[in-house]
Amino acid sequence: MAFTRLSPEAQFVTLGFGQVEPNHLSAQRTAEIYAQLPVAASIDILENGQFVKYDYANGEVNFTGPGEWMLVFNEVKVYRDHETDQDFAMIRRDYNGRVYSPVGVGGASADWGSAQGINGTKINGFASSADWDMMKAIQSQVEIYGDGHSNAPGVAPDYGRNHYPIGNSYEVEKLNVPQMAEYAQPNRPNGNGKAGLMVPRVFKTHEGDIFTTNTIADATVTLGSVLTPNAHGYLSATGASNAAFQWQVVKIYNLGDMQKAVKVMRIK
Repeated sequence: MAFTRLSPEAQFVTLGFGQVEPNHLSAQRTAEIYAQLPVAASIDILENGQFVKYDYANGEVNFTGPGEWMLVFNEVKVYRDHETDQDFAMIRRDYNGRVYSPVGVGGASADWGSAQGINGTKINGFASSADWDMMKAIQSQVEIYGDGHSNAPGVAPDYGRNHYPIGNSYEVEKLNVPQMAEYAQPNRPNGNGKAGLMVPRVFKTHEGDIFTTNTIADATVTLGSVLTPNAHGYLSATGASNAAFQWQVVKIYNLGDMQKAVKVMRIK
């Protein structure tokens, strides 16, 4: 579990990331659930309870497209005994595909020879000793990941998670120096030159829909307050009174982990 707020913008969150508990969401009956488009390259994190635009013409999920706001409600995937729903958010760096190999895929050093990688193709065009920048020893104190971040404090935004590594898909066996080969997708602007694309699950909502959440940009809310998504898709009272898309706080409540939360109902 988290020991501090990890949400980059939802000030109403006490611990971890924002959460959603569905109470009455029409999409669960009407099947108006969408999960085909990747997130725009400019978005590195999506929390449950944010709102996004399903910009089909541009082939991406973003905050600026046409149409109405849709609710981000991803399946919560946590893999450690101490993690709960509050520890989950869709973070781009978790979606990098990697290859771990004991033979220096794509390398050209004296130790490894001129290994060419899978089917004779160099990985990411590397063909010199610079490949070693992508190498790491198992159990090393500082682990370098395919997107360039490490688990060293302060090296990259950690979203509260750099206290343990993310994405290690190997076991400590015979691979003492595996290479992490990131398959970039330069022709996919949504990937921003990174491997792996985040494809969120979003719900269309209707007037009368109700859910419980703490994913709110404002630090405090009151019963009866009207909220609308801000520029980053977080519910906020700012500008809500004149917004075309409105949610009203109908109950001051709490989540299953006893964090403060509210029930909101779509009224417009």
